[in-house]
Amino acid sequence: METRIVLALCLVLFSALCGKTLADGVRRRAATLRQLSEGVRRLRVHMTSMFEPVQAALEHADDPLLTLIAGGMSGGVSAGEAWRSLEKKSTRRGGPADSLIEADRQILTRLFDGLGQTGREEQDLLLSEVVEALDRQQQAAQVKAGEADRLYLSLGLLIGLMLALIVI
Repeated sequence: METRIVLALCLVLFSALCGKTLADGVRRRAATLRQLSEGVRRLRVHMTSMFEPVQAALEHADDPLLTLIAGGMSGGVSAGEAWRSLEKKSTRRGGPADSLIEADRQILTRLFDGLGQTGREEQDLLLSEVVEALDRQQQAAQVKAGEADRLYLSLGLLIGLMLALIVI
């Protein structure tokens, strides 16, 4: 009987941890969006205040995705072309944008397609709009992360308790 109780407790704990792990994916999206938003803010400073070229500004933005795009711009490739060629690679599991949803990627497509294509004022406006859009997406992702934490932890506990009842 003691063995069954220990097994039941282990099942409950394991199921709760599984639920927490599932919620981590949703939380990772919010963190990625926050980091991207900060990177685009730095990009804005480097492009509009320091007058750096797009590739150099992307490198100085101190964001893994933006740095990856800068690396893809070698040979006269535009930021938009670099994004399109690296989008699948960066959104795969383990990539810098693997937790982003389609709406987030559309914002990034708009950003990269417009970078370096217009004058300073238009670039400043584009970067401001992208920062605002990323901030809105981040806030929505944080709300979803809180909901996912509660939901997946509760589901994990319930499944664990159900399994524990079956074992006992």
